[in-house]
Amino acid sequence: MKLTFKILGLFFLTSIVLISIIGLLALQSQPQFQNQNTVNVQAATESKAAAKRFVDSLRSKKQPVILSLSQAELNGLNALVNRAFPKIVSDVIIQNKTAKLNVSVELPLPKFIKYLNVSGDLYPSNKGLELGDVSIGGLTLSGNTLLALTRWTVDSFIQDDLGTKIVSMVQWVTLKQEHLRVSLLVPDDMNQLDQGKSGLFALRDNLALFGDVNKVKFYHQALVQHLDATQDKTKLNKELPYYLQTMFALAKLKTLSNQDEGKPSNAVQENYSALMAVALYFGSNSFELLLGDVSNLNVAQRKTRTLLRRKVTLRNRVDLQKHFMYSVALQLFGNSKASDAIGELKEFLDSNPGGSGFSFADLMADRAGTRFAKLATTSESSALKLQNTITNSLTENDFMPLIQGIPEGISANLFNEDYRDVDSLKYKNMISFLDGKLAELSLYK
Repeated sequence: MKLTFKILGLFFLTSIVLISIIGLLALQSQPQFQNQNTVNVQAATESKAAAKRFVDSLRSKKQPVILSLSQAELNGLNALVNRAFPKIVSDVIIQNKTAKLNVSVELPLPKFIKYLNVSGDLYPSNKGLELGDVSIGGLTLSGNTLLALTRWTVDSFIQDDLGTKIVSMVQWVTLKQEHLRVSLLVPDDMNQLDQGKSGLFALRDNLALFGDVNKVKFYHQALVQHLDATQDKTKLNKELPYYLQTMFALAKLKTLSNQDEGKPSNAVQENYSALMAVALYFGSNSFELLLGDVSNLNVAQRKTRTLLRRKVTLRNRVDLQKHFMYSVALQLFGNSKASDAIGELKEFLDSNPGGSGFSFADLMADRAGTRFAKLATTSESSALKLQNTITNSLTENDFMPLIQGIPEGISANLFNEDYRDVDSLKYKNMISFLDGKLAELSLYK
């Protein structure tokens, strides 16, 4: 028995030493790659074009699905990734029938192991993925070894056979004239939007990445029942603060109830669920795909929701209400940088012919929504403070500045002439001005 324990102890110690050595070799003190792309009108347009083609291909249900990306579109996507997630720098360079993949990730670790740097080559292939040697910090692995490890890790720790299915999806890869094309044979259970049939929805429900679905459903049903009580739907309140205040009043009651029962304070969780319910109600139906089955509305209730989505305003504008609530949702789903980046992306797209023009007022609403969601969910103290503050009183003046005088309707040509891109000094000064206006409001002080 003692010998068994000694062997197990030695195995455990050896494993720790090996993992530590691998970690030290894989992680480095400096990023090996710098961001080479910036978000501007062209990058936004290229990103949208690439995403639209891919989504349309998936929706067609035709097999195989063709993912086609030009070098310009890859640059646009990489610029958006870096803007949304500043700690990630990625780049894909197509040259001489090879796609060079470079990624640097900043980690919350000591300086000497702060960066994960990954570099590898993707080659044309008539069957599956063909990767050259992949460098991970000071380690070098063959492409086949990396694929096998990735497949095993996903299969073992995320979902059985998921890694195998993902790797096996790739049928062929071509690289011609700065253009990448990948053929994907998507399994039926991954290309099925019926929540009862899709393996991806089962994975989503198991991981529960975006909160307690049942708790969000509680708040969503409470909001629906509150609206059901008004017989004449034309008399429903048309101002966003009313709905925020109503749901946060309920969140405060739930928080106090838990405290009375001797349970730990959970204002963050209650605020998150209440705010997510409002975001699901006023936002896109696609949000529910990320969270889980929440709404289950009947025909009359769906009509009421459609009416309110079109009528409820912020600063007397429906579009500002949408920008605010979409940014709230994106903050709850991800982070403030991602929310701000997606808001900027939409404005760049609006600056193109046929759009409403780039609007810094819209960006103000985006940033207000992000800040509101952060205040509601960042810490227990800020969550409790917000509950107490807005339950007593909440007006637009508390969380959304006046928009008079803020530039709007800027065409792509004018934006390129005046602001160029998100890294220009004039653009940064305008964003600082917007943030300064937000900082003046009582709720954010």
